[in-house]
Amino acid sequence: MFPYNIRNAREEEFSAVNVLTADAWQVLKAGYDPAQWDGMIAAVGSMANLASNGELIVTEDHGRDVGAVCYMPPNASNPDMYPEGWPTVRMLVTHPNYRGKGIGRRLTEECIRRARRDRADCIGLHTSPVMSVALPLYLRMGFVMDKELSLIAGAPYARYVLKF
Repeated sequence: MFPYNIRNAREEEFSAVNVLTADAWQVLKAGYDPAQWDGMIAAVGSMANLASNGELIVTEDHGRDVGAVCYMPPNASNPDMYPEGWPTVRMLVTHPNYRGKGIGRRLTEECIRRARRDRADCIGLHTSPVMSVALPLYLRMGFVMDKELSLIAGAPYARYVLKF
């Protein structure tokens, strides 16, 4: 049984989610252009801003947020990156001390559940080979590369989709 609680984040947790995100991303630093890293970490460190158009979801362990993701419902994601109607998984993170416990998979499954709730026929995300744990997870879950994207902060990215 999964020992953690998955739920929507409360507004008073948004700052802690931003800190969690910035901390979790530190392991990825070597994969990005050093000249662009500060801007990248500042952007990901404001993850909670996604809650204005999406559903910020956390994994909780004894009152502490140890994982987070933002589910963007259909038509809420960047239309330059995603086709109309696609819900998306955004900014999935797990606290470094909680990696390997199934949190990323469960958060992704929760986004898939919400996409089905919203009667979508697929769900998308974008990721990079720099994310050497996340990308293989998504592939194992059935996501397939749909389109190569422009570099982000010097790292290669692609769009992936899981069709239902």
